[in-house]
Amino acid sequence: MTDQPRIVLIGCEHSAGVAVEELAKSGRALPANVEWVSVHCGGNIDELHLLRAFEAGADQVMVLACCKGACRSLEGSNWAEKRVAAARALLEEAGIAGWRLAFYNIAPTMSADLLQWLESFREPTPAAEPKAGGAAS
Repeated sequence: MTDQPRIVLIGCEHSAGVAVEELAKSGRALPANVEWVSVHCGGNIDELHLLRAFEAGADQVMVLACCKGACRSLEGSNWAEKRVAAARALLEEAGIAGWRLAFYNIAPTMSADLLQWLESFREPTPAAEPKAGGAAS
């Protein structure tokens, strides 16, 4: 058993897919707890896909779409981002923490960024509260 969360990574084959391939070519790979799901375009992802990933056992879902202005479908990235926001609202309404669903714009050359995003994809820590009596008036 592992204490790492099961992350489903859903992304555009033309941007995220190339970045994932570049990881493999360079001798690096996605972490073992990450499942890669390629789609033709980020715009094809809808709220139901995202909710079903959680239903199928994902602890976290990350959606990757092309950078602004680089989408072959022109608006696919915008649609993906909007649908992630809508699915996040549905999750929160159902009592599931919205941070568990993330969206990033990615270029094919951003494989190192992808690894960093996956590494930092965890529950946000609450902001440190000021200590009593610590501030001067």
